[in-house]
Amino acid sequence: MKNLIASLLVAGTLAACSPATEPDILTKFIDDGESHPLIILLGGSEGGNYFANPDFDDILLEYHEYGMSVAAMGYFRTKNTPRSPAEISLEVLDRRIATLARNPAINENCIALVGFSKGAELALLLGSHFDTATQVVAAFPSHVTWNAVRTPTSRSSWSLHGEPLAYINAPLFSFTMQSGNFTGEFVKAFTNALDKASSEEIEQARIPVENIKGPVLLVSGKQDEIWPSYAMANAIEERLKQYGFAHPVEHIANEGGHYSYDSKTSDQVLRFLQSTLVENCHNTAD
Repeated sequence: MKNLIASLLVAGTLAACSPATEPDILTKFIDDGESHPLIILLGGSEGGNYFANPDFDDILLEYHEYGMSVAAMGYFRTKNTPRSPAEISLEVLDRRIATLARNPAINENCIALVGFSKGAELALLLGSHFDTATQVVAAFPSHVTWNAVRTPTSRSSWSLHGEPLAYINAPLFSFTMQSGNFTGEFVKAFTNALDKASSEEIEQARIPVENIKGPVLLVSGKQDEIWPSYAMANAIEERLKQYGFAHPVEHIANEGGHYSYDSKTSDQVLRFLQSTLVENCHNTAD
């Protein structure tokens, strides 16, 4: 488990993208004639649909043990998603999730997004702007929208209502970003970008997490070498407190870095989802 998750996160930051041969969505639904909660897994900035790799089958099936069906969803560089990671339509992604939720094997009122790194940014955005998902798990998240990854020109990662979202720019060709290809440390590129941004720019790019419709779980690394996930997770927590967020919020702050999502963390996430999503889903059904 630990090595597999680490492989995902390393690939998301450093690896070149492979051809778009992976499926847009891979589903692993519980087939017992009942409707179950659904987990949508969103990988990092590697593109493709990394959780569709057969090596992750055991991880996906762990969700079944806790009463949850699961779907791995790519958002760029899969068969029918954009080749470019720039200005990806949030509406298109939400419609895909809504289509999955209408499957008779799924309780459409019990959908959770579980995103890693860039996928955590996406999960928070989808949870903030749409009603399809009822809660969010954001592992190594961001409190703001960033520029598109591995794109020479400065463009937003996401679009909404046909317009690019405001974003903070961590330039691809900055010294701190390029030196990370040799050192494995990119965090300065992101902290520098945040330091240089005005308070107005930060506020415009800030993800409106107060609009999420249910519980939020954050996972961060205090020694994150990719981007400052611990500080950004704290900023998310602070905003939720500021707005009097009515749903449970938890923050698992690992002592390690961006690759510290291990089997212990996975167990904590699964138990959180069981207590907040699965049990509430059953109570609603009763």
